[in-house]
Amino acid sequence: VVSQDGQIGRISSPLLALPARENVFVAVEMAADAGDDATVYWASSATSGLHAKRFRIKADGKFHTYNVDMTGAKEWAGDIVLLKVAPVVKKGAAARVRGVTVSDEPQGAADVSVVQARLSDAINRAGRPLPFLIQIANLGGQDAANLTLAVKRMPRGLRVVSAPGWEKVEEIPASATATHTLLLSAEQALEGDVVFTLSGDGATGQEAVARVAVLPDLKRPKAAYVPVPQPLKSDYEIGALYYPGWQTIEKWARIWPVAPERKPVLGWYDEKNPEVVDWQIKWAVENGLSYFLVDWYWHKGSQHNDHWIKAFQRARYKSYLKWAVMWANHNAAGSHSEEDQRKAARFWIENYFNTPEYYRIDDKPVVMIWSAQNMNRDMGGGDGCKRLLDLSRKMAVEAGFKGITFIAMKWPEASFEPVVVQSYKDMGFDMTSIYHYMHHGGKAENPRRFSFDHVADSNYDHWKGLHQTGILPFLPNLSTGWDDRPWHGDRGIEIYGRTVEHFRRICRDAKRFADETGVKRLTLAPLNEWGEGSYAEPNAEFGFGMYEAVRETFCERPAAGWPQNYAPQDVGLGPYDLPMPAKDDAREWSFAGGPQGWSPLMGVSPFSAGAAGLCFTSTTRDPAIERRLERVPARQVARIVVRMKVTGAVADDVCQLYWHVGGSPASEEAAIRQKIVPDGAFHDYVFEVGGHWRWRGRITKLRFDPLNQQGATVTIESIRLLRQAGH
Repeated sequence: VVSQDGQIGRISSPLLALPARENVFVAVEMAADAGDDATVYWASSATSGLHAKRFRIKADGKFHTYNVDMTGAKEWAGDIVLLKVAPVVKKGAAARVRGVTVSDEPQGAADVSVVQARLSDAINRAGRPLPFLIQIANLGGQDAANLTLAVKRMPRGLRVVSAPGWEKVEEIPASATATHTLLLSAEQALEGDVVFTLSGDGATGQEAVARVAVLPDLKRPKAAYVPVPQPLKSDYEIGALYYPGWQTIEKWARIWPVAPERKPVLGWYDEKNPEVVDWQIKWAVENGLSYFLVDWYWHKGSQHNDHWIKAFQRARYKSYLKWAVMWANHNAAGSHSEEDQRKAARFWIENYFNTPEYYRIDDKPVVMIWSAQNMNRDMGGGDGCKRLLDLSRKMAVEAGFKGITFIAMKWPEASFEPVVVQSYKDMGFDMTSIYHYMHHGGKAENPRRFSFDHVADSNYDHWKGLHQTGILPFLPNLSTGWDDRPWHGDRGIEIYGRTVEHFRRICRDAKRFADETGVKRLTLAPLNEWGEGSYAEPNAEFGFGMYEAVRETFCERPAAGWPQNYAPQDVGLGPYDLPMPAKDDAREWSFAGGPQGWSPLMGVSPFSAGAAGLCFTSTTRDPAIERRLERVPARQVARIVVRMKVTGAVADDVCQLYWHVGGSPASEEAAIRQKIVPDGAFHDYVFEVGGHWRWRGRITKLRFDPLNQQGATVTIESIRLLRQAGH
């Protein structure tokens, strides 16, 4: 099958009559010489039209069996009457398809390969332990056992210091990825290749190569606290968007299995810690950043993810950095009203605007709004959004401020159509901006997976287009990438190939644009959207490279040279990592002793565990908690029992249990609902998962939504996974 002349080659089945519930895996055995993705198409007796699901391929010219899991596809229902496969989506690529199998179990033997190998920390220095990680994928339909690692060659002076038995690699389940870590050591700085092989089920024994660099010890004296920042001078005002979502280890636990290279220099840090924030402030101002626009979550008076702001307010060096609210108002319908807007504005005025660190433009406090459309929706359209902004400005003036500078997040992000910009002016905004520029400029063959080259090539044209409308000022957005596989698996968008040099080019183009137009206030896309793949904060993949590209482009180099960028460990501080979750195979949790690995997902505050159980209040109409599982075989669990009481809620509501199969995200199709009894007494809610046809494979996460109401109090005494009734 060859993809050419812009046409995607496909193969098609004869007419079929396959019950979807009994056949949830489509196994495609094929070899491809190029490309990133392939696609399965199907038609069903229960739905109209042709449906599609993409899957990632390994374009090495060798045969692999790709098991496409359909349990999360709602259109995979009734009888499957037709199948088609497009083995490649890249123009000019060729593929050979050996067979397509539809069954209730994954197909094919174990198929092991090395995804990446690297020193796991961002800054690696001589004389310190050097964790070395190997990320291994098992593409096949069978578990990969009896795996053994053999190190063939290393740079002179580098040695393995792991405990005996480091050669043995744990079994890797079918269609899964795992990480094996060993400890290295070096007494002197060095650079070179670590060459190793894997043998065992599904492994080829082929040599893999990882480049490592061990830096010299800086020999800096031990510091009592984060050293004082040394801000830089600049003719430009450079800021960045900031996502405060990293206060629990459960959030980080979604990052490292997929993208361990994103590990920050600060480690898997706790954003609630003011000392962490002081390091962030120091690195920001020593690399040319002067303000943050911080995601702020408010829904009818309730807040969450405000821990970073509270830590900033307690930070020693807060006076060095400005910050402002980016109201992430992507709330359910009905969350905005004039009364609620007054409450939100009053909160800004009384808690934020009156602090010297709050960011201003034209001497007016800045507030960025995610969704003007949501404001209009809840206010009945027309001038609804404008009314809300105007009453906020009026309150600010009455409190002694000159007003509020409102910046709109513009949608669509890549658009610079005058009619789009004009709509924001009509809604009362002073400026526009975007959260992240992630467009390919019309050059991508596959709009869901393309090179960052296209982003770097088109960022400048986007700024020029917006500027030429002449309708509203805007904050030019410097792209920090996008690859949201930790959040959405292969259903997301991956922009690959981002490098420091790409970002340096974007910075140079931004400076050129600023000098041409006089627009010298700019902002980086998110510094730390580690799950979405938009990040520039110092990390293992890029070190301080992204930050240094900013200062070297926009700042005056001090006579004594740039401030030295270094890790907390270089001055004897840290680590700041949250405690790692212990690996456990627990299948029953009672919460008198703590949350037992369950954590808030959304709409839950405050969240605590004690003698009564797991207690929280629903702050939105979609509260949810979640817990990772150690790939529990679905066949071993027949039912899940949640013992819960609900108070302060109305009847005729439901709770809902979702589950993740392998790397697939949660979906309405892989879920069961139960009516709740909100009488303030404990009840057992029994979910017969074993009878659900999408309960299969290995379960990697549970999500529980206790109800669909705001303001209710929920207490969960226990959650139990049972093999059969009562056991």
